[in-house]
Amino acid sequence: MIDLFRSELLRARSRRILPMMLVGGVLLIVVAMVIAGANSHKPTPAEIASAQAAFQKQFASCMQGQFLGPGAQLPPGYTSLAQFCADQAAPNVETGLQFRDLALVIEHSGTFVVLLGVALAASLGGADWSAGTMTTLLTWEPRRIRVLLVRALVVALLVAVVTLLLQGVLMGTFSLAVALRGTSLGAPPGLVGTAVQTALRVSTVSVGFGLVALSVATIGRSTVAGLGVLFGYLVLFEGVIAGFRPSIQDRLLVRAGGVIVSQQPIYDQGPGSFSSNGSFTQPPVLLGLTEAWVVAAVYLVVLMVLALLVFRARDVN
Repeated sequence: MIDLFRSELLRARSRRILPMMLVGGVLLIVVAMVIAGANSHKPTPAEIASAQAAFQKQFASCMQGQFLGPGAQLPPGYTSLAQFCADQAAPNVETGLQFRDLALVIEHSGTFVVLLGVALAASLGGADWSAGTMTTLLTWEPRRIRVLLVRALVVALLVAVVTLLLQGVLMGTFSLAVALRGTSLGAPPGLVGTAVQTALRVSTVSVGFGLVALSVATIGRSTVAGLGVLFGYLVLFEGVIAGFRPSIQDRLLVRAGGVIVSQQPIYDQGPGSFSSNGSFTQPPVLLGLTEAWVVAAVYLVVLMVLALLVFRARDVN
């Protein structure tokens, strides 16, 4: 088992896509931060003082109940009125980057990071089939289930390392851009911890989607199959069919991944309702946080089991 793990790790590290993805990802992040910094200007002391005064005024109004209706409940994700008001009345300096957006930057770049993980996993899963070296591997280690499970472990480790590294570079370059061309005004306490937790969720989703891509690439015996099926599913099924049938969003993989990363449930698009005392109530939840984890786990387990069965039964030539 140890020798097989070392062999798979060495094979994965030798793939050209790994350094290409790391270098390309870092370059894209640096270019994006340079562009963002070039289009920003460090706020003047007068602008900061004005934004701080506006924040204090808006925060006081919110704490007096002017942002929420009488008897209205706090939106999901907030545990206190002060937390809600600090977010809603956050000081806004339009001329520069704001450090308080760090967690949002990590969350909004999650799609890019997940797609990189999917491409990496599909390549690692389909490369031996495309190169015709699967027969050689199975001659050395004929226990196919063990081969695929060890490969899945290696893919999960590499995807986790690559995505965490890229997000670390993103946080570092964004912090540097803010120091040069922005401000930390309004950054809540614990912001860095929140950003790290968001990055961990993005990497977790990347690993899950990567293992799904590995399973599909194993079933289709090529990298193209893994990428083609996943992108076809994303565009044709979730992008088109789900638009006509919003009620099925609680059974969709990509929707579940979005809920996990953002920690925001998907609500029924129908209008909310007013209770007898006149307060507004939230519409029903279509896909909650727990259900999102369950949906993602079901997809992953089913596809991995199917890949194991197909890989074990089909001939290799």
